Amino acid sequence: MRRRGARGHGIHPPFVYRLNKDVLNCRKKYPEYNEIREFRNILLKNRERIKVDDHGAGSDIFSSDNRRVRDIVKYSSSSYRMGRLLFRLANHLQPETVLELGTSVGFGTFCLAKGAVGGKVYGLEGCGAQIGTALKGLGNAGIGNVDLIQGNFRDSLQELLDRIDKVDLVYFDGDHRKEAVLWQFGRCLEKVVPGTVFVAGDIHWSDGMQEAWDIICRHPAVTLSVDLFHCGLLFFRKGLSKQHFILGFK
Repeated sequence: MRRRGARGHGIHPPFVYRLNKDVLNCRKKYPEYNEIREFRNILLKNRERIKVDDHGAGSDIFSSDNRRVRDIVKYSSSSYRMGRLLFRLANHLQPETVLELGTSVGFGTFCLAKGAVGGKVYGLEGCGAQIGTALKGLGNAGIGNVDLIQGNFRDSLQELLDRIDKVDLVYFDGDHRKEAVLWQFGRCLEKVVPGTVFVAGDIHWSDGMQEAWDIICRHPAVTLSVDLFHCGLLFFRKGLSKQHFILGFK
């Protein structure tokens, strides 16, 4: 069943109402927002060129693999708005174990780490140059609750999942190919607990991503899905009737 609601009007299940009020459209002005903006601005001022080894679907914007950090942030990384949402989700859930598939130069990692202050953020990234930039930026910002892992997702994700007990929050924002997304979802599903939340980035980016999102939403393990256009949320909470919502976020 699909339900719409921009600010919570007409949203009946209490869980979804609270999610919308306390996370998606929370009115609180967190002091961390200034840190998030500053971290992103530092990256946007970085004119250093790095060689990007793209393991995903490729780019329609860049014609060369030699790219400025500032351009990667401007065109490929999460937006400031998306960064605030990632922070609010992590801050609300207080997850112990966070996975980020597609660390890039570390902006999303920073936002998740600032929210999950008592947890550990594992960032997976295939490009060594981007990992290096992320490590430098996160280090300068004093972020210590992260572990960045370089390698092909097919290898690094499975190796990581083999050594952790569960996943509380997963952000899929690396390989934007249908088959890759479905494989990542299937592997991470093995470590889901009742309170786990998946965040799928760019769900309408391509026909393939749209198809992957539709398939995932229909999966029996998913009890609640939320389409936020720029991303999607997936919940596995028992006791919720299977529903799909289309909402907005600040």
